[in-house]
Amino acid sequence: MESMTKNLKKTAIIGIVLMALLICRLAYIQLVGGTELAEATRAQSLISLEGSNTRGIIYDRTGSALVADKKQYVYIIKEENFDYQTAKLLKETGAREVSSDNEGYYVYSSESYDKNMGKKLIEKYHAYILQASARYGEDQTAAHLIGYVNQRDSSGASGLELMFDEELSVLNRNIYAVADVKGNILPGRGLLITEDSTGDSYVKEGINTTVGKELQGAVEEIIEEEGKDCAVVVLDSRSGGIMAMACTPAFDPNDVSSYLEADGDQLINKATQGEYAPGSVFKIIVAAAALEKGVDESKTYTCTGETQVGGLSIGCETGGEEGHGSIDFETAFADSCNSFFIQLGQEIGSDAIIHMAEKFHLGEKTLKGYPQEKAGHLMTKAERQGAAIGNLSIGQGETLVTPIQIARMTNIIAAGGIDRGVHILMEDEVAEEQVISGNTAKTIGSMMEGTVKMGTARTLELTGQDDMPEAAVKTGTAEYVQDGEMATHGWITGYTPSEEPEYTITVFMEDGSSGGNGAGGVFEKIVAYLKESGSYSKPTLA
Repeated sequence: MESMTKNLKKTAIIGIVLMALLICRLAYIQLVGGTELAEATRAQSLISLEGSNTRGIIYDRTGSALVADKKQYVYIIKEENFDYQTAKLLKETGAREVSSDNEGYYVYSSESYDKNMGKKLIEKYHAYILQASARYGEDQTAAHLIGYVNQRDSSGASGLELMFDEELSVLNRNIYAVADVKGNILPGRGLLITEDSTGDSYVKEGINTTVGKELQGAVEEIIEEEGKDCAVVVLDSRSGGIMAMACTPAFDPNDVSSYLEADGDQLINKATQGEYAPGSVFKIIVAAAALEKGVDESKTYTCTGETQVGGLSIGCETGGEEGHGSIDFETAFADSCNSFFIQLGQEIGSDAIIHMAEKFHLGEKTLKGYPQEKAGHLMTKAERQGAAIGNLSIGQGETLVTPIQIARMTNIIAAGGIDRGVHILMEDEVAEEQVISGNTAKTIGSMMEGTVKMGTARTLELTGQDDMPEAAVKTGTAEYVQDGEMATHGWITGYTPSEEPEYTITVFMEDGSSGGNGAGGVFEKIVAYLKESGSYSKPTLA
């Protein structure tokens, strides 16, 4: 019995000693040995996996991810094991080289994975193949709106990535594959995510945008098929939220450097940065200025086919050589009669037109805080003297607008004269502003319906049962000089349904003939998609 008691005491003492040693070791690791361990870690090779997602997520209006929603396969091969056959195999898998400064290694990535190819790369070239989440897909949706990140430090460089860089960034956060001092990937270590400067290794939730991912994708497909440079903005008519924003030519955010070195405009977001003459879509402004000033909607002028303003002769493209003859307000708007609107502009004066344009927030940036946006230009007092009233009244001359400004302008009509602004975050609330009277907005809306029924958009399939218009629109053609010759851009802007609008759509097409043709076809296809996809909340158009 005494012997057993001694053994128990001895065991207890040994246990206490071991526990004390363990506590001391843990204390050493935490308080003293951290520096040594950090140095040991730094002795290992960290192979940077550029293009992997290191930031918060950008979501659409339903919570679907707009970025980092696809996996990528990363291939890491030592330089000594890499030859032209390796490059050929990687190309066959659809992999491309990742731009990096990884000395001693080639790093490639692909969205798809072929088991047989992967087996060859592993067995013959000792490749390491890992899976990670890619920031951008090969066919990244909403690329111009989202923008891209700097490859060096994963900071936002343009678009939403830059606008919300603070919300999306985790300072100095990078993803690495870990190799030992001999260059071998450490089994079981997988991917190492560095911590930020505060020691926290977290990823923020991200931002929730107003974009509709499926609608965005549909719009991109539609304009890609056109083969011409386009810009499209689709707003939620009831809130001013951006549901889709797209332009062509598109760009790949995984390969930005190739566009920076090129002469093209792939990186330009034409919806916010493109400044163009508005052409006849500006007649919405002139009409609003006249109606608010008391001009009766039954007003008539005579169109002879051209109008003399000072020494300037301006033709009426839709009236032909003989002109429209006596034409009333509604018909002139629907058929976009230049002669009518020039005479109307002369009656109300340039100050009234510019004042109304300012009330519609033309000449200023639309999307608060968005980094890639231009303000356009409204004609100055000096620019609109004398004969310039002719060009001002039909949206020509020095007047410049962006597609997103025209979308906002149109949404004011759709909202009964109320400006709901334009925003991109779901939680944003914009103070509403009554810009024009409800009666003026209703009259212009009726004229826009007339454009579909009997005017410049009558050839488009925008009517439903009983030939009632499903959309209310205004088309426009803007002239510009290209290579010393006159060319035209096409515009169409409007909303749908024409009663209780849900979507406001603006389409701009470079070298797009008249707005009722090229740009009008895009508008028509977007409306058809909304109908076929059941996107309307009202059963009459679903």
